[in-house]
Amino acid sequence: DGIFYDTYGEHFTDLEDFHSLMAGCLAKPNGIYSFFNGLAPDNLFFHGVACNCVKIQLEHIGLDTEFAQCQIQVDEKDWDGVRRKYWHGRETYYLPVVTW
Repeated sequence: DGIFYDTYGEHFTDLEDFHSLMAGCLAKPNGIYSFFNGLAPDNLFFHGVACNCVKIQLEHIGLDTEFAQCQIQVDEKDWDGVRRKYWHGRETYYLPVVTW
């Protein structure tokens, strides 16, 4: 079984609230959970900090977290007309892979 939470536009505390509620729903072993990782999209350093904060947060509720590196290629013209970019100047997306 798996869960994907689309967190685009959510605040970190909203994600934290969801994690605390979600932990009670994880009954089957060997499941997988992931979410849209748009944390701190403007700055790679702070994105890394946010990823580590999520990892620690999930460890506290008994979940293991890895971030799979996915190569992406987005041309700047693809963002034309988009009010808020998902990320800025990166070619790697860090996909959260959470297991229990």
